[in-house]
Amino acid sequence: MTNLKAVVLGGTGLIGNELIHLLADHKLFGEIRILGRRNTGLESGKIHFHQVDMEHIAEHGSLFGADVVFCCLGTTMKTAGSKEAFRKVDYNMVVDAAHIAEGKIRQFIMISSLGAKATSSNFYLRTKGEAENAVIAANIDTVHILRPSILYGDRKEKRGGEKIGIAFMKMMSPLMLGSLKKYRGNEASNVAKAMVCYSLQSEKGKFIHEPREIDADSKNLKILSV
Repeated sequence: MTNLKAVVLGGTGLIGNELIHLLADHKLFGEIRILGRRNTGLESGKIHFHQVDMEHIAEHGSLFGADVVFCCLGTTMKTAGSKEAFRKVDYNMVVDAAHIAEGKIRQFIMISSLGAKATSSNFYLRTKGEAENAVIAANIDTVHILRPSILYGDRKEKRGGEKIGIAFMKMMSPLMLGSLKKYRGNEASNVAKAMVCYSLQSEKGKFIHEPREIDADSKNLKILSV
């Protein structure tokens, strides 16, 4: 399994940026197509940026001829400004991408959220859960869904409230034991590493990965990258 082709959606985000660096450095990946409205600015002979309006992603189906699609699309209610705008990104764009990728890829690997559930009373978690279900139902042999907890990392976008929340979570993390352990945050770099690890697995199926599993699996990338 060499010279793999990858499509990355949401490459300018916290996880997407980490992911692209990993793919560019990984010897098994020969081409990385980044689809989005803004270029990441990363330079590599492997990286090819395609300016795409994600609301009209169906017009760019030819770009999805690849081995794996990494979907890092996501926003926040504050950034989106409304429930409708939030759902457009976290459900419509994600599910549209999965449908377009049907019959063209081996794997679809997406970022969701801890607590995602289609029957949740929380709009954010319900939307994430509905997107998960729709992607799982798509005609794609292998789907990996990552459900990280709060993300740690150097964000380009400064979010004051979130910064305070992250500092609090880091302080409380050692005290979160037993059933609370799963709520400890994830380093964005570990989430990206786990995504690459999953993309190199041959087992087919639909898989959901929770925070502590993501952290554990991220450590395997060193072995797979040798």
